Amino acid sequence: MYGLVLEGGGAKGAYHIGVSKALVEIGIEIGGVAGTSVGALNGAMIVQGELDKAYEVWQNINPSQIMKLTENEEKELDDLEAIGEKLSLKIERLRKIISEKGLDIEPLMKTLNELINEPKVRKSFMDFGMVTFDLTNRKPVEIFKEDIPEGKLIDYLIASANLPLFKMKTLDGSIYIDGGFYNVLPINLIQDKGYKDIVVVRTFGLGRIKKIDTTGFNIITIAPGESLGPVLDFSAERAQKNLAMGYFDAVKVFNNIKGKRYYIKPVNNDDYYVKYLLELETTKIAKLCHLFGLEDTYGKRALFEYVIPKIADILGVPSNASYEDILITLVEELARIYGIERFKVYTIDELISEIRKEYQPVKDDFINEMPAFIRGMNIVSKIARDKIISIIAAELGCV
Repeated sequence: MYGLVLEGGGAKGAYHIGVSKALVEIGIEIGGVAGTSVGALNGAMIVQGELDKAYEVWQNINPSQIMKLTENEEKELDDLEAIGEKLSLKIERLRKIISEKGLDIEPLMKTLNELINEPKVRKSFMDFGMVTFDLTNRKPVEIFKEDIPEGKLIDYLIASANLPLFKMKTLDGSIYIDGGFYNVLPINLIQDKGYKDIVVVRTFGLGRIKKIDTTGFNIITIAPGESLGPVLDFSAERAQKNLAMGYFDAVKVFNNIKGKRYYIKPVNNDDYYVKYLLELETTKIAKLCHLFGLEDTYGKRALFEYVIPKIADILGVPSNASYEDILITLVEELARIYGIERFKVYTIDELISEIRKEYQPVKDDFINEMPAFIRGMNIVSKIARDKIISIIAAELGCV
């Protein structure tokens, strides 16, 4: 059996449930769950055997199920997200929200009381642990379900997810805050229960990661390749995207699927791609050489020694990437350019087929108007880069 670790991250938590759904379908047996903050909330639903209900909740989530916001608080939160990466301004906004006694999370408490069945969690064969921080006594609390007093499970779940943005709640005379301040990724709790095979689900939420020794443990990490959005973006649209991303990222890890943004079944035979490139017509190689300003080189040698490295450079793949990785990255970029449905497992041929339906040739004058030395550099604008990628794909026979 596997242990499952769910990182904190607020609204990013939909990703956990997408991953968990895939694990069940793949046949991965989970014997225990440990989570911090939203990881603890999701973990409780998994442990009580109601993953499908958790999926449905996230799929239809609404901010009103989490927080009761005044017009002014909505504006402050909107401003907080709009500020972007300006940390000093973010801190100023956060101070303003906190100084006004924080956000009202009565809706979250109501939601948890409707969803969490404490007797089911306690009777489940699955281990369950969570992290919070006792601010009053300034000490971390890493606790398992059997150590939580009867009738207090939901209180501890709230304590684990109690961001400083929220109105402070007391539990047995102490104020608790989000467990991410001590350990946002509680792998150690699952280790303590004896699990050697551990699935770790990252969200890259804010918080401290406790240093642990993973020697002798089989740690399988599932992590998003792009941002899961703001911590407080509890919109259904964002949650649905994160559910899908979590599901397909888990499928990618356990089924050895290729791709960064898309999900592509591997051929696992670099010779297949070498043969494909060797069969490329000389005229097409010449056009690619011209594209990169390589007027005095031609033929298969030019393709492998000059053209393919140039393509890899433009795509941003490592210099030691396989031909399969280079061509898959090229096809992924094309799929992005032409807006191909992302959340689906494709063969390389299936994805190319979808791209061909949307492909629009680049006008010849684009090549003539841009100096060759610029075309061969990776500093070109996004629009120009996309056009160059489309031209490369056309000459390689991908469209």
